Formats: sequence, C-alpha cells, structure tokens
Amino acid sequence: MLGEAKFWRAYNYFWMVKFFGAVPIVTEPYESLDNINVPRNPVEDVYTMIITDLEWALDKAGFPDVPYYLNGFKVTKGLVATLLADVYLQQAGYPIQSTTSYQKAANAARIVINSGVYQLIKHVTLPTQSAYNVMRVTEKTLEYIYSIEYEPNLKATPKPQYTIPSYARPPGTRYQDMWNCYHPRDEFSRIYDPVKDLRIQNRQLWHNSIERGGIKYDFNAWAPYLWYDEDAIFNSGKGGQDFPILRYAKVLLIAAEAIAQVEGVTNEAVSYLADVRSRAYWQSDENQIKAELQALSKQQFIEEVWKERHRELVFDFATWPDIQRTRKYPVTSASNPGIVTFVDLVGATNPFGATFQEFHLIWPIPLMVMQKNPAMEQNPGY
Repeated sequence: MLGEAKFWRAYNYFWMVKFFGAVPIVTEPYESLDNINVPRNPVEDVYTMIITDLEWALDKAGFPDVPYYLNGFKVTKGLVATLLADVYLQQAGYPIQSTTSYQKAANAARIVINSGVYQLIKHVTLPTQSAYNVMRVTEKTLEYIYSIEYEPNLKATPKPQYTIPSYARPPGTRYQDMWNCYHPRDEFSRIYDPVKDLRIQNRQLWHNSIERGGIKYDFNAWAPYLWYDEDAIFNSGKGGQDFPILRYAKVLLIAAEAIAQVEGVTNEAVSYLADVRSRAYWQSDENQIKAELQALSKQQFIEEVWKERHRELVFDFATWPDIQRTRKYPVTSASNPGIVTFVDLVGATNPFGATFQEFHLIWPIPLMVMQKNPAMEQNPGY
C-alpha cells in the first residue's frame, strides 16, 4: 500500500511539474491550519521527490512483475519502471537538462524490456485486423502497461464522442453531442507518410468517413478511430473501453532515444525504434528500415525517434511534454507528407498564427488555486 501511495504521488506530481513548473511539495498530512499555505518548491526539488518515490516503489514495494491486467489493474513493477524511465527522459531535457538522466532513463526502460513481460501487439490480418484495430477493441494486452479504467455502468468513457464530427453524424447515434476537439489539423496529419504509414490509412489510428445503412458520411478531415466504439455510439450510449496511457511502444522509444544519447546509434537503439516503425510501415522490409536507421548520425537518429513519438504516441498525450523537453517544434510539409523538420519552439508559429514565447512552455496557475493559497505566485507572462 505504501508503494502504491508513493507511485501515485509521483505520477500526479510528474504531471503537475510538467505543466505548471514549480509546485508546492506536500508530503505530510495536515492536522491543523498552521502553515497550510505552502510556497512553490523549485522544479529540481519536485523531480527529486518524484524519483525518490519511484525508486523506493521499484526496489522495496515488492510489486509483481506481471502485466497490469493480470495484477487486477493495480501497480506493477513494470509500471513503476516505465514511469521512472519517462521521468528521467523528461528530466534530461529542458528546463533541468540533467547530464546523468539519459543513462538512467535507458536503464529503467531496459528493466521493462528485459523482463520479457511486455510486447507490441502484432498484426492479425492487414488492414482490417491490424495491430491498431486490435488495440482499439482490446483492453487486456501485453502492450498496455497502464490504462485508466472505465466501467459503463459506473463511469463511461467520453472517447466515442470524439470519433465522429458533429456535422457528419449519421442518424441513430446515441450521443446527444459529438465533439470535434480531437480533430487533427492538416499540419499534424501530414506528419505521417500517406503511402508507407499504416497509421494514417483510413480506419487505423484515424478515420475520415463512416458508412451506415449503405450511406457514406465523409468527414472532410481526420478523426480518432482508435477511440471508435460502434456499440457505444449506436446502441448503449455508454463507452466502456479503458484509456491506455503508458504502452510498451513508449518504453521502446524512450530506450531508443536515451541509448542513442549516451551510447550512440547502437544496434540495440536501432532495433527498438525499428520495432515500432516496422509495425506502422506495413509494406516495408524491417531489415531495410534498420539499415536506413543505422546509417544516420546520432542527431539524425534522435530526431527520427522524436518523429516516431509524435506519430505513435499521439493518443498517449506525449506531444506537448516532448516539445517542452526538447524545445523543438515539428514542422510538416504540404507537398511532402511524412517529411518532418524541427525548429526552435520559441519564435515558431503554430497553425493558428500565434508565435510561441518561452512563457508558453508551462501553463498559468489557476486563479482558484492562488485564491486558496496566497503563497502561490503566478507563472511569468500570465
């Protein structure tokens, strides 16, 4: 129980420090109103607390080294090591730029990989029973290391409501509203090669039309197909699919980047990136993919990992944390989809015409939080 408490404290502080920067560290229960207004602690101190909690949980909690779903959807050794690897990778980048954290990220990721407990979902029949379609309908899989659970009769997931744009909704949908908030702009969808990459084919990670009663409803845009639940949309009105947050694919990409940073473009690093890419590049030879990756310089290889993270982990909420830690913004090409270059974030222009400034890297502290705790200070720029 103490290990679970430390894990979840670390998990929540990790999200807070990524998005808000310095936050108050509170590790003891309050038994009075004395000293209840706690000032913000430096980002470095927050990371130290997170890592201390996770290392304790990894070494001393005695968590079983089994898949998440075989442990009753409770914390496992692999889950702790995965989050620790993720934390170290983030710490290695901005704003801390820890010189030892890439090696520690690689070591933590190797714990998960070498355990032999996890594996990527494989294709069954292409393209209808691809790994991504299996992923869409499966909750109990060796790829999922942590998922947020949903039970339709207790708390339904809102995911199905994001999968069909409201203007293209067929008759008979059981949801009163279909939302467009996860509609990817062209600037993002061009991150995929439309020929090589299965993920951007229709009804894989994304879809751009639906057929009902012999009628085709075109979206004129992409929408999340990974969250599409036909029974929920047209029958029950309550989605029950869990929400994967940490997957084995992310572990492989953490390992590939971290190993390349400290050891160079090794066969090990290449194999981890190639595992993820070859699943998506369905008509490409894996040996050819490896040969192309092995020919790259260290920086070129690392940028290939960044590209694959943006493509593969789009529904795992890794995009903005990656931009925060690298301070590099991906730019895609209208004439050459799949070609991605990275520019400095500060000074770059987003698809809505706004220019990124440094203070945009973290969010403003909510007014309600500052009203409750006068010791809190607003982030610069807001």
